[in-house]
Amino acid sequence: MLEKDLVLQYLVDFQEKELPDFIERELRVPLKKDYVIAVIGPRRSGKTFYFYQLMRDLPREETLYLNFEHPIFEGFETKDIVEVLKLHREAFGEPKYVFLDEVQNVHGWERMARYLNDEGYHTFLTGSSSKLLSGEIATSMRGRSLTYTLLPFSFREFLRAKGVHPKKPLSSKKEAMVKSMLTEYLNWGGFPQVVLETNETVREKLLSEYLDMVVYKDIVERYGVRNLHVMKMLIRSLMRSFAKEFSVHAFYNTLKSQGMKVGKGVLYEYLSYVEDSMSVFLLKKFSYSLKVSELSIPKVYPVDAGFTRMFSFSPDIGRLMELAVFLELKRKGREVYYYKNHREVDFVIVERGMPIELIQVTYAFDRSDIKPREVEGLKKAGEKLKVDRKLVITWDYSDEKEGVEFVPLWKWLLRGNL
Repeated sequence: MLEKDLVLQYLVDFQEKELPDFIERELRVPLKKDYVIAVIGPRRSGKTFYFYQLMRDLPREETLYLNFEHPIFEGFETKDIVEVLKLHREAFGEPKYVFLDEVQNVHGWERMARYLNDEGYHTFLTGSSSKLLSGEIATSMRGRSLTYTLLPFSFREFLRAKGVHPKKPLSSKKEAMVKSMLTEYLNWGGFPQVVLETNETVREKLLSEYLDMVVYKDIVERYGVRNLHVMKMLIRSLMRSFAKEFSVHAFYNTLKSQGMKVGKGVLYEYLSYVEDSMSVFLLKKFSYSLKVSELSIPKVYPVDAGFTRMFSFSPDIGRLMELAVFLELKRKGREVYYYKNHREVDFVIVERGMPIELIQVTYAFDRSDIKPREVEGLKKAGEKLKVDRKLVITWDYSDEKEGVEFVPLWKWLLRGNL
């Protein structure tokens, strides 16, 4: 039951408090009341602060913000939104903008969002479940929603958080600083609080708590997972396998060899739960056959590099570079696959079902560091798939030769900013 006095106090507190400082995010969404705007991302990726960014230029008394992680909204029902609107109306006037944070905590939230949209409110919502991204919103909102993904900081946002704003032409000193910061970014990732924290012990603890929150709140509680030990083993195996293929069948055999009895179907379910929590992405192999692509063994990419350091003894810079490239492609909303036919290409960019660009990532300082098979594999894949745009992302080598462009990772990540 809604505690009206507590909710009113919550509304008053929001109206009176100053919005906290935030790092400007690059994501842009329209402020149109025709659509419900959904911002989806993993926990601690900065969705609430992104709401503050959107609210910055809006009249405060016309803005209603509800955080469904707050204890006073526990047990909130969709019909309660009518009462909350009434409380706001009586205290501050009619709200025009309604922000609903972590909306997946409300059972039947779709009806609430539809109601607000029907009544003409500019409605914004956030969620930490990829199910909200994969058609659930579009289906429930009947085409009246626009969905955006907010991941942890990009490298550009990371530099902004550190007070660094690189512009052309870069001095040798500034370039060296950007490369040094890229190393930090690859090792620690882009979760906002982790980026802003300077104490490494605290950083480690934050990352550990974030992952625990994903395991217990987003997976165990949400889905009623019974075998916590197997779930933890699965997550550990996924994180250790980042930027590599991950086979449920092979993992099943590993458990079996250790005397653990668990059905393969259960493991596939558990994997879908982890994917739904947005803590990992599964990358399919490119094929013109949808069936072949869907049945392929996926490669695994965590949502943030920080998670990988909790399960590895020493950083693998090459794989961390590959992860950074994958996450940047996700931020840009690209349709991405990997390619494997005798030799592997890290990323195939697809538009309208056709491959348009091939990307290979390698930890190379100069041409001699690049294995001939990597470039040859890229060229042969280009011939096979009829793709002209071929890119090798390196650590510090630039060139263009025989139809292949070589670009340092830091330059590629900052394209559009330099």
